[in-house]
Amino acid sequence: MAGYPRVVGYYPGTGVYGEVGYVAGAGPVMATHPQVHPMLTHAPPMHPLAVHPPPHPAVHSPPWRPMMAPGSPPLGEGHVPMPLNPETFGGTWGNTTGGGAPVGTTITFSARPQKPFKCSRLLIRPTKSGPTAIGNLVGQMFIGTDLQQGEVGNLDLESLGAANAFDTWVSFKQCEPGVWMRVLATLTAFPTTTDFETYTVTAIGHYLH
Repeated sequence: MAGYPRVVGYYPGTGVYGEVGYVAGAGPVMATHPQVHPMLTHAPPMHPLAVHPPPHPAVHSPPWRPMMAPGSPPLGEGHVPMPLNPETFGGTWGNTTGGGAPVGTTITFSARPQKPFKCSRLLIRPTKSGPTAIGNLVGQMFIGTDLQQGEVGNLDLESLGAANAFDTWVSFKQCEPGVWMRVLATLTAFPTTTDFETYTVTAIGHYLH
């Protein structure tokens, strides 16, 4: 039933007084009336008198908004994006006079989720400007210090994270709160002069909230 128990006191339909407790995933919990002597608990069971129950109370919480207790929703799971921000050079290679990374540089893209996060897809979007901006993004992926690939070496991150890529879902180790998710990336060919390549990296995954 959606919502949470709203009645404390008499439990209708039994003729016995008790208290209804807040128990997740269970029905009402009965408590013995405080005036019942403890010795009576060893006596043969008594059959409560049948009474006519009052009308069922109206449930005000919609089915999509269950509650463990007033104002306390149960644990849920979402499927959300999380940006991996470049730690240096704004995620740009080339055009060094404008602040881009020089030839041979590795840029780390990182994120630190605030709640448990399990990556299921990477999205990598390049912006390339100039005739020498022909390199592809390659690199390695980590959750904490754990490598998230079957062997050490640079992967074709640009193909793996392309928006139109087919069957490129992943199942990374769960990233606990405060643990870094990192992509260590570089290029297969570096732009020269004022040409440049800029990348954004986004992880999509399951998020507890």
